[in-house]
Amino acid sequence: MGFNSFRPFNFRNLEDKEVNLNSPSVFFIGRNGQGKTNFIEGIYNLCFGASFRTNYDQRMIKEGKELSKIQGIFDQDKELKLDISVKLSRKSKKEIRIDSKRIHDRKELIEKIPCIIFSPEDLSFINGPPERRRWFFNQTLSLFDITYIDLLRDYKRVLKSRNILLRQKNKELFDIYNNKLAQLGLTIQSKRELIIDEFNQTFLAIFKKISDLEDNLEIVYKPSWNGMVSRKDVIRALENNLEKDVLMGTTTTGPHRDVFSFYLRKKDFTYFASTGQVRLISLILKVAQAEFLYQKSRKKPVLLLDDVLLEMDAKKRESFLNNLPIHDQAMFTFLPDENFIKHRSENTLIYSVSEGKLEEQKV
Repeated sequence: MGFNSFRPFNFRNLEDKEVNLNSPSVFFIGRNGQGKTNFIEGIYNLCFGASFRTNYDQRMIKEGKELSKIQGIFDQDKELKLDISVKLSRKSKKEIRIDSKRIHDRKELIEKIPCIIFSPEDLSFINGPPERRRWFFNQTLSLFDITYIDLLRDYKRVLKSRNILLRQKNKELFDIYNNKLAQLGLTIQSKRELIIDEFNQTFLAIFKKISDLEDNLEIVYKPSWNGMVSRKDVIRALENNLEKDVLMGTTTTGPHRDVFSFYLRKKDFTYFASTGQVRLISLILKVAQAEFLYQKSRKKPVLLLDDVLLEMDAKKRESFLNNLPIHDQAMFTFLPDENFIKHRSENTLIYSVSEGKLEEQKV
């Protein structure tokens, strides 16, 4: 399982040329700003139907062009190949197709092509705001439980409607929205509670292998509706907070306010962790995400590793690479002066990247 080929058209600065990816590991070598991350972003788009770098699709279209398209052939198994394409336009909506058939929900991609990306932005999952950690665990759940995406969407729709009522100070419909919010929110909370213990076991096992820290690092889930297990409990809490919510113009409790924290020696790790420790833990978190996906679904993901080894010392880099999660294909970006040759395998494809052009290197 993995990508056989990738063809960009007017995508970022990449040359309009098909690239062979038929290998378990692919290296992209180039200096900063040459297009390595653009390539990783293109593959990510084929897996998720969206970018990990921007919420604005038009930014991925080559400057001065109206349309952009990326296309890839993905081996889902030995007998089934998927032809995936994502078309972007400055004037119309994004168009995603699988085997020429247009799909209208990104869930269909996420379900078919498991993918885990490692990027410098992953640091925010450790030391960033609470919404980044919620985003991480929402994605983790969605990768093996596709129905969770619909659950989140329904919750956000109800939450948005309730917030509009709060700003309008319209209290007539609150009973209806409180009931819906409680029902959906408790289901989200239950799913998060169910996975956190399992995820902690996976995370801790990897943490012990890679980290030099002697103590155990634990992820603690703190639901906003802590201790509330029934719809009545939540509705009562929403009613008690109504005056505050009206004053703030927003719903101040619920899964959208849940907190995930990292604790070491019963202290919040983010308050005293060094930059190097934060970077290492963010990598371990992503390895655990991929391992957890495999444990829950038996799916081997495509790994995209974008400049994540740069600032690691030789020992930690070796330990990380030796403990990569189970996968069928991995794509790495390296700077030219990194010792990437020692990390290649017999079948590794190596491309040099310069001004968006890729050239295969024979080593």
